Amino acid sequence: MIHRILICCNFYPPFFIGGAEIIAHEQACRLLKAGYQVAVFCGKHDDGARRYSIIQEQLDGLQVFRVILHTADYNLGQNFYNHAVDNLFDGVLEKIKPDVVHFHNIISLSLGIIERAYRRQIKTLLTLHDHWGFCYKNTRLKAHDLVCTDFSQCAECLPELTDSRGRRFHIRMRNDYIAWQLNKVDNFVSPSSYLASAYVKAGISSNHISVISNGIDVERFQRINKKPSNVPLSFTFIGHLDFHKGVHVLIAAMNMLLQNGYLGSVCKINIVGNGAMASDLAKFVEENKISSAVNLLGKVNHSQIESVYDCTDVLIMPSVWPENEPVTILEAMAAGIPVLASNRGGNLDLIEDGITGYLFDSGDARKLAEKITQIALHSDQLEFIGQKAHAKVVNNTLENYSQKIIKLYKETQLISKKISQKVILCCGESVLEKSFSTIAKFEESVHSSSYKFLMSDWVTLKEWEQAELLWIVDDKGNEQDILNALKLGLAILVPQQNQKLVELCRIGQCGLFYADEIEAEVCLEYFINEPLILKTLGQNAKRFSNKLSTLSSFYKIKL
Repeated sequence: MIHRILICCNFYPPFFIGGAEIIAHEQACRLLKAGYQVAVFCGKHDDGARRYSIIQEQLDGLQVFRVILHTADYNLGQNFYNHAVDNLFDGVLEKIKPDVVHFHNIISLSLGIIERAYRRQIKTLLTLHDHWGFCYKNTRLKAHDLVCTDFSQCAECLPELTDSRGRRFHIRMRNDYIAWQLNKVDNFVSPSSYLASAYVKAGISSNHISVISNGIDVERFQRINKKPSNVPLSFTFIGHLDFHKGVHVLIAAMNMLLQNGYLGSVCKINIVGNGAMASDLAKFVEENKISSAVNLLGKVNHSQIESVYDCTDVLIMPSVWPENEPVTILEAMAAGIPVLASNRGGNLDLIEDGITGYLFDSGDARKLAEKITQIALHSDQLEFIGQKAHAKVVNNTLENYSQKIIKLYKETQLISKKISQKVILCCGESVLEKSFSTIAKFEESVHSSSYKFLMSDWVTLKEWEQAELLWIVDDKGNEQDILNALKLGLAILVPQQNQKLVELCRIGQCGLFYADEIEAEVCLEYFINEPLILKTLGQNAKRFSNKLSTLSSFYKIKL
């Protein structure tokens, strides 16, 4: 039986409210209303408060645990693992004792919290909101507005990262760690078929993904009952003012409308939100003296968003990244407001051009300007399309969403406790260039997708049991890591420059050594192609470890 549910999200209302945060909170409230005991574990960015302290409070009847994070915790080199957060989460699990843990976006919190729930054999689900599980940018965008189609080539955008200790490591290792932890999730929920297919391509089994719309408070927004205004029609953008949201495309389209004499005469634009490109918009409006035609409303609290839809005839969604299931599109459709959106990603799940809304070629400002003009000059179909839009989402209620989620909770089975992925643990204070090159080269190997490269200190000692090999990727290694590997029966791969480690391999017959990146690559391939030899070396390591108390005592000098 399911009684207690723990919702996890990197941010949570009333702080940093975006689509994922709104959905996580709505879900928690609906589950509470359905009679379940619901708690929330989340992060809170506050450089002025004690780092990794935890605040417990009540919000809308929910028990909320907020972990204080500092700016450094959002660094790309460390925003995916954090043992301090993992330990705090373990304490909350002990206190709440949930039957289900439902994750949302948890990057910048820690992926290790998945393992903590997995270890306790708690049912886990994760709702996908964007591409963070396989794209460090979240957006899939490469240069300009080009969408990435090969998720294994992250090094083309960012070859390496640096963690809090100044340690460099290959981007592949970050991706491997995230994929390894996601493999422990029992079920995934994708609001759109688009995003589900993207994650299947990235390696998640289609058998573990359920497509369930996030839902919308249909009753709240259908009360707006919007009817199109007379010319000039009001077109509204709602969202973060940044490149991936297509703000640059909107500015270029507005400039074309201005040059054609349409901006202000047949259409006017409302822009809601803030972000990096807010100054570009303000400059455009000021230089062209068009404040009467382009209304910059800034950020509007979501509790007051109806006031924006009240003065909106058409919602514009010009994103150049593939959206998942934008909350604003659902809200507008529920209100009977047609949406003009780019023909990319989850937008295509909701909008059929000329029937439930309008589509234009993503990134094409001219096409956007033409569509705005066409809609403004021929607005007689807007009410009909608004009705069709409403009909499309009328059953996507929060009540229906919560019932589907509850049903999925009950049907979810704990995944097998055997993790099929093979792990190569990397140990060192810095990843040497030769090791770095080997990992990059390994991307081309036929074995590449079968193995995960993880830094040894990213995982718990319990997780070490799933490893096959410890690879020393600097000239020194860590004594405790090497002892742990030997005790667990892991073969070791060591640099030839460290003669003490070479001697260890020879005397213990428990590993190989390499002089450069070519030899390291050959050794890895040898281990992979000769599993019996790898196993034998591991067995030798275990027997040899029984003779050791510390490595330094064995060598009579410290490593």
